[in-house]
This record gives sequence, structure tokens and C-alpha cells, in this order.
Amino acid sequence: SLLVDEVDGASKSRAADCAAMSRDSNYDHHITIFSPAGKLYQVEYAIKCAGTASGLTSVAARGADSVVVVTQKKVPDRLVDPTSVTNIHKVTEKVAVLMTGRSADCRAQVTRLRYEANEFKFQCAARRGLMS
Repeated sequence: SLLVDEVDGASKSRAADCAAMSRDSNYDHHITIFSPAGKLYQVEYAIKCAGTASGLTSVAARGADSVVVVTQKKVPDRLVDPTSVTNIHKVTEKVAVLMTGRSADCRAQVTRLRYEANEFKFQCAARRGLMS
């Protein structure tokens, strides 16, 4: 009987913990909803990710007819060819982008940018054809 009471007490404790977790976890789906503790979880997740993502410093400056982009180059492993590591990506013939962070996320964003640029170019070409 004592063993059953201990097991039931542990189960109730776990059930209460799960209920509290599910109650708190509903607050991390939206950026504009505060948790009961007064936290915005999405903002905290973003700050934590930004602080631990790459640790690289990048600076860009724009002049009247030029742009200068400077970034650190961090080779993750000695087996990686240093010439293959870059944070500057070509989007179109006249547009490039500097991205730091997780390399997989950067590649996904660059792919999306290239797609958007191609769609824009196609739509502009179609408009020019219709107007003339």
C-alpha cells in the first residue's frame, strides 16, 4: 500500500509538471504573447541564437558609388579548404549578400534570394514586353 501511494504521488507530480510545461509552452508560439512569468520566449530564443550562432563580426559601408564589405573568416576545421569558406554570396550579376550565422541557414536564404531575384527579373521582362 505504501509503494502504491508513492507511485501515485510520483505520477501526480509528473502530471502537474507536464500540465505546467504545456501551459508555458503555449506561450512560445507567438512573439506578441507574454508568458505568466512576463517573458517573450520567441525574443529570448532569437537573442540566444544570435549570440551563439557564429561569433563573426561583419561590417558594411556604402559610399556614393561603391560598397565595402568586411567580415572575419573562420575555418571550422583544418581538413576544410580555406578557399571554400565564404560569407559573401553572389545573388545576381549586380547583387551580392553578406551573411553570417549557421551555414545551412545562410545557404537556404541565398537560394531564396536567387529565386526571388529571378522571379523579379522575369516579371520585369514580361512587363517590358507587354508595354512595347
